[in-house]
Amino acid sequence: MTLPTNSAEPNAGAQGMSFKAAPAKKLSVHLVTGFLGAGKTTLISRWMAEKPVDERWAILVNEFGQIGIDQTAWAGDDVFIQEVAGGCICCLQNMPLQLALGKITSRGDIDRLIIEPTGLGHPTQIIETLQEAHWQPYLSLAASVCVLDARMLNDARVREHETFIAQVAVADVLLFSKADVLSDAERITANEFAAELSPAKALVAFVEPESSCIEALSVAAKPPKQQRRSLLHAPVIVALSPRLDGVSAEQAAQAKLPPYHYHEPAQGHFIGGWILPASWCFCHDELLTELMSWRDAERVKGVFHTDKGWIFFNATALDLAIRSSEYRSDSRVEIISPIDLDWALREQRLLACLIAATA
Repeated sequence: MTLPTNSAEPNAGAQGMSFKAAPAKKLSVHLVTGFLGAGKTTLISRWMAEKPVDERWAILVNEFGQIGIDQTAWAGDDVFIQEVAGGCICCLQNMPLQLALGKITSRGDIDRLIIEPTGLGHPTQIIETLQEAHWQPYLSLAASVCVLDARMLNDARVREHETFIAQVAVADVLLFSKADVLSDAERITANEFAAELSPAKALVAFVEPESSCIEALSVAAKPPKQQRRSLLHAPVIVALSPRLDGVSAEQAAQAKLPPYHYHEPAQGHFIGGWILPASWCFCHDELLTELMSWRDAERVKGVFHTDKGWIFFNATALDLAIRSSEYRSDSRVEIISPIDLDWALREQRLLACLIAATA
């Protein structure tokens, strides 16, 4: 069985912006950054479990690839999810971010917005967008949080990476995730790393399994920097309406109908993924054996319908997480790799784990 490669996407054009009256209360916005596998999604899930019952939250999640996986982690939660897949929201003049912000602010029922960009996303441009004058009546930039796996500090490729440096620099709060698996030496390295930062962070903490560190959201954000730009660098203004060239957001989200596969080079990496119908059922044990053999990649993340129930799978070079999932719309998986892969062979081996593949 071979899946069709479908790269056709609806063209998204911007309409003129027509602002509504400014709301009585601004929406608090938190940027949550962190390198691939740092634990951003897990931390946000813990926050949602402890959020005030009288607050309505939204999450804007940006996936590096074309297939959204992180949004499946919050299936069933009372939270509005806005997904931006197929690239980094810090690129392309921030058009995807502008459109997503327009849709969220037009709802009028959101109290707090958490933006989770891809682990390879540079945060500076995102913050500049949030500080643009046309968003000020609607948004209040709150504490920015950087989630960091302290074990990564021993990897020079991470510690010296421009994006990693920028993620740490813009953060008001630095949270070291997965504290329960850190050695004493790794904790010392983490504390020394944080102590050397200038200016010092408002909050530095280790996230233990029983803690969410939700107090990070109450930290005061740094005063915004003055933005000096030429007229040629004026921001692109987009409509608050969620409709693009007559195509609704709902219709756009259905563009990648299963079975679907893609792969492409992006930002020095190779990325690919599959979306399969929800009715297709995998043999649980065979599937996990196959996915475990894919850990040569930097990240493998997916959700699957198996004969032992729906599961969420997330693996990096350092960590592995497998748990049940409430997501039921389809099975999907995405791979980020430093080298190009034999995608046809991966697909063949993935489909060999199927028990049933009926439409």
